[in-house]
Amino acid sequence: MQTILVLNGEKYWQDYLPEFTVVQKKIQDSDFILKDKKLFVVDSEGVCAPDLIIWRLGAISPNWKHRTALEIIKSSNVVCLNSAETLLQGYDRLSMLHVLSNLGMPVIPFQVVTHSRLLKNIAMPFPFVVKVGNYHGGYGKVLVQNAEKWQDIQDLLFVTNDYSTIEPYIDYQFDIRYLIVKDKVWAMQRKGQFWKSNVLTNEFQLIEVSSIWETRIRKVSNHLKADILALDVLIDKEGNEFIVEYNDIPGLSGFPETVKVELIKVIKRRIEA
Repeated sequence: MQTILVLNGEKYWQDYLPEFTVVQKKIQDSDFILKDKKLFVVDSEGVCAPDLIIWRLGAISPNWKHRTALEIIKSSNVVCLNSAETLLQGYDRLSMLHVLSNLGMPVIPFQVVTHSRLLKNIAMPFPFVVKVGNYHGGYGKVLVQNAEKWQDIQDLLFVTNDYSTIEPYIDYQFDIRYLIVKDKVWAMQRKGQFWKSNVLTNEFQLIEVSSIWETRIRKVSNHLKADILALDVLIDKEGNEFIVEYNDIPGLSGFPETVKVELIKVIKRRIEA
């Protein structure tokens, strides 16, 4: 029986893949061995030699070990979903934004510094958003509304060693997550409880997929050779649309069961190829 390793993420995969042995591990607790192109993943529960990896890290703090793990997977004969090559392209927020910009996508304009002491050189009219580092899920991001708060934020960020980006605050009506699995596309309209659209989401509904955005997400997905991908789009009160990011490890909560069904089809095709 072939083995599928799920790194982090949801606990339901065995239910959808009964013909496989599904092993779940946390990357935080795991180490990787590559020997003669054979991959082994080790933690306190034992050793796993996977035939396929489902990479579901989500909103955890990224570090060098994750990137190294992806490079090791890329050098092995193990299939990964998404592929290690795809995940490495979007591993850092700056490289992700670079991909979108090069594809002509309407990203939120941003400025960046390698150390917070330089933030004073790129400030913009209030309100604006500061994001530190490469965190996901709304972490490391703060809304700056006035000079007093801006000074406090600069003082706080001074103790970090990560880069910071600044972008204008988008006073949004709602956001839309466009999700593609291979060649099928869905759209979900969402609104957060506060200013972050993807945090404490208290309103969401499936909507019809815009033909423009279907074309765009297909373009990004094809460029990245992704099996699954999401685009998160903010719509402001004038109807302007801005991409916040693409997500190559998107959550599936709120989407119909058909999304998982299609993803399982992809997994089976990939492991049997």
